[in-house]
Amino acid sequence: MPARRLTNGKRKRKFVRNNAGHLRAEGDRMFLPDHLEQVRAIAMRGVTEEQMSEIFDISQRQLGLWKAQYPAFKEALEAGYTDADVAVLGALYQSAVGYTHDEEKIFQWDGMIVRADTVKHYKPDIAAIKLWLTNRQKDNWSDRKDVQHGGKADAPIGLRDETKLEVMSSILALIQPKPDNVTIDGRTGKVEE
Repeated sequence: MPARRLTNGKRKRKFVRNNAGHLRAEGDRMFLPDHLEQVRAIAMRGVTEEQMSEIFDISQRQLGLWKAQYPAFKEALEAGYTDADVAVLGALYQSAVGYTHDEEKIFQWDGMIVRADTVKHYKPDIAAIKLWLTNRQKDNWSDRKDVQHGGKADAPIGLRDETKLEVMSSILALIQPKPDNVTIDGRTGKVEE
């Protein structure tokens, strides 16, 4: 059955019916369920959904439609993202605690090549430890501490209500005495000699 073109009055997008008779926007790609392992593998590489839509040569909107219409596609994406997160988390943990691995070293001794099996040790990485602890034990290892200042019932600490007279007398006590021949006019604040 040949594709019939329909138009939507608002956007002037062209719609076509596929061989199964389902209506779809012209130019939109159909989801192929045979490629779920490839979707998962691509998602494991840490690509964003924008990059994923470029790989499949579809719009981001179409990618969202695929996720909504095809649960298997959405599950493959999420499984790939989860697998990538687990791999990174494992690597971060290994960096934080340190690790060892077997290694073969190749030497030259008296003109002959000598192979030696060795064990290489990597000591714990301080940055990985800090990252792990600040994210996993925020209450104990956060760089930022929330400190609340307050007294009983959230009243300010060490302050009491003072009258205006007490405030003025404490300010006057701080002022050093003036020479005897100088008087201060209280109304204008000008110094008279």
